[in-house]
Formats: sequence, C-alpha cells, structure tokens
Amino acid sequence: MNQSFPIDTIAAISSPRGRGGIAVLRVSGAEAFQVVEKITKLKKNFSELNSHQVYLGKIYDEGRLVDEVLLTIFRAPNSYTGENVVEISCHGNDFITSQILELLLKHCRLANPGEFTLRAFLNQKMDLTQAEAVGNLLMAQTIQAQKTSLMQLEGKLVKRIKAVLAKITSLRIKFELSIDFIEDEVPLYDQDQLEAELLDIHKELSELERSGHDGMIIQDGLKISLAGSPNVGKSSLFNSFLETERAIVTPIPGTTRDYLEEAISLNGYLVRFFDTAGIRESVDTVEQIGIERSWEKINQSDYIIYLSSKDISIMDQKEFIESIPSDKLIKVFNKADLLNEKEKTDLINQGWILCSTVTKDGLTELISYICSLFTNMDEEISSGVISNARQLSAVKKAIESVNQAILSFQNYFGVEFIAFDLKISSEALEEIIGRVSSDDLLNQIFDNFCIGK
Repeated sequence: MNQSFPIDTIAAISSPRGRGGIAVLRVSGAEAFQVVEKITKLKKNFSELNSHQVYLGKIYDEGRLVDEVLLTIFRAPNSYTGENVVEISCHGNDFITSQILELLLKHCRLANPGEFTLRAFLNQKMDLTQAEAVGNLLMAQTIQAQKTSLMQLEGKLVKRIKAVLAKITSLRIKFELSIDFIEDEVPLYDQDQLEAELLDIHKELSELERSGHDGMIIQDGLKISLAGSPNVGKSSLFNSFLETERAIVTPIPGTTRDYLEEAISLNGYLVRFFDTAGIRESVDTVEQIGIERSWEKINQSDYIIYLSSKDISIMDQKEFIESIPSDKLIKVFNKADLLNEKEKTDLINQGWILCSTVTKDGLTELISYICSLFTNMDEEISSGVISNARQLSAVKKAIESVNQAILSFQNYFGVEFIAFDLKISSEALEEIIGRVSSDDLLNQIFDNFCIGK
C-alpha cells in the first residue's frame, strides 16, 4: 500500500440508512478481526474462522445484547480491499446499526468517503478506471449506464488503454534506439512505416476521445433543450415526453418564466429535457431573466429541439436556426394537424420533423429520432469508453503530445524530441489507469464516493 495513506483499521455502515430487512457494516484493516472480536461472541475464536464463510454471532455492549448478526469473514489478500475484512449483517434499523458502529469505533476509525475502494486500488485489487467504475455503478440511473460501468469494472477500458500504450512504447523504443545511432546517418527503420505508426496511434487516441463524449452522455444524460418562441408548444411537448403534466400549459404567451428540467430513460439511455422560456423581446424584467437563463441552458445542451409552428414567421425561424450550430439542431414543426398536405411535404423536404402535441401525431417519430442519436454507442460500450472529465482530459493531453510528435517527425526535428513527446503521451494515458497518480488526485476521486464503499 502507498505509505502516504493511513493503513489503520477502518469501519463504516455500507448499506443505505433507514429501515429494512438487513443492514451491513464493513470493517477493514490488519486489526479487523481483533476489532470485531472485542464486541462479538462466537462459538469459535476468530483465528479458527475460514475465509469467505458466514458465521452466526451476537454483539454485546458491556454485557447487554445489542443484536444477533451474521459475520462474513474475508482474509487478506482475498477480499475487496486486499486487507482482512469483516462484514456484519444486522437487522436493518438505524438505531441498531448506529449502536454497532459506535462499538466498533471504540477500537478503530470511521472510514473516509470511498476509502474501502481506495484501499482496493492501493492494494492493486483494481486499477483506477475500475475504481471509478464502482462510483459510476453506484450512481447509474439507466440500463446503459449500468452496462457501461460494469464493462469498465471488468477491465474493458484499461485493456483498450494498455493496447494503445503498448503501441506507443514500441514506437518510443524505435526512436530512442535511433538516438544511439544518430551519428551513423543511416535510418534504422523505414520512415514511411514510422509515420504510419504515429498516425495509427493518433487515430486510436481520437477514437478514445470520441468515446469520452458518449461515455459522459451515458453517465450524465443527453441534454436536450426545447426552445422557440412563446406559446409554440414547448411545455406541451415537454409534458408529452414525460407523460405527465409537469409544466403549466396555458394559451398565454410567456407562461414559462424559467427553465424546467426532468430526466427520462429512452431505450435504456438517460435523457435530460429542459423546457426553456419562450425566446422573444420583452420589457418584463422577470421574463428577461428567464430568457437569459434559457439561452445559457441552450448553449450548454448537447442538442436543441427548435420548435416552430405556422404562427411563427419565416424570419424568426431563420434568425434562431442560424444562431445554433447545425450539428446540434433538431427542427420540429408543431401543430402539424393545422397544415395541408403540400405544406407538410414542403416542411419535410426542408428537414423538419412534424408533430402535434394535441393529436400526438409525430411524437413516436420524434422519439425514434432522439433514440437514433445513441445508435453508435452500443459498440463503444462493449469496447470500453472514457466515462469522466478526468479521463477525457488525460486522453486530450495524450493526443496533443502525439500531434507534436507527428509535427516534429514531418519537419525533420531530432528523434529525441519525438521520443520525448511520446513519453509525455504515455504518462498521460498511465494517469488514467493510476500508474502515476498523485495523492491529491486520488483524494479528489474517492471523496465523491459514499462512506462505506
């Protein structure tokens, strides 16, 4: 274990607080067995207990029976943390679990958030991507988020990163070997082949970076803002997505003064919808603030559903459409039940999706279109995806270094510069899996975990 981190014995409640059938407390550390033995009566001594088996025991507080419990024993290194671990299953009542925890803390320390998983990482029971996957799994809200976390926990992402690292290392060796023979002025390797290998590494890193966009959407949700003029049907469409009357709908323009946010699962993917205030010129101070906030949310969204209707002028449509990047824009024409067939055909040819929040026509097609945005993500999930900003930042740093290596190669800079750039790229990728992680970084990562995990 990294000696800069404490290696004492820790304990915490690992199950959610509240009432239930059972609750679980976890104790980990070199003195875990001795700590639990001090408050427990068993038919056997702890030295006689077998690892990975469950034993019936009773917990006492100075002779007073607190609870009958089940003790699951894990001997190091064959445990979650790699240390001696005891898991105590008691009756699920906060009053009881708190008493047991108090008794344990007379002989050990309360675990910090995520400290059990941190110890698992430090004891090489998992790499850093797998440790982060544990946190993601605890927060998963959809099937796909769960699947992504499990794939990462199984080592899919680290396998993908190690494959790229192996290529970078192999190429580094070639350039570093060339340094030793630089005075011979005879290339040791085919220059075209070296450039091809550099470009191949760049391609794989770029694909890894793109997976980060998908991975963060899977974990945090695809953010879609509903935008457009007042009274065009944004709130009605918002309610239709949610299948509930979440937003107030009236014929009065400007009913929505601030954005509303709700999340739903579509085909196992998390989608966050934002119903924004109607975009228009207004002298109403409150409405102006709502419109400003709406623009902030629109600019932060992955996609924008621009909702229009027959009531909206071509000029207003054009002005809004031109203000949004085309790759983020989804054009939806509401109140399609009021259009004739020629108008419908013309709009479809212009790239509009037609719908009616009154008759519900076109809503299925719109939802199908949104689901299609996830089409390529299934394959990404299976191969391992970047799942948070820390990992994505490291990949971007690796790409920058490889870009510099390619530039140095193409401009006939010294091979020592290229080797150095590849070294920086390797270190950035190694940071993802935790080979060269600082103590401060580890604390930041595991502080986001709950106590007891």
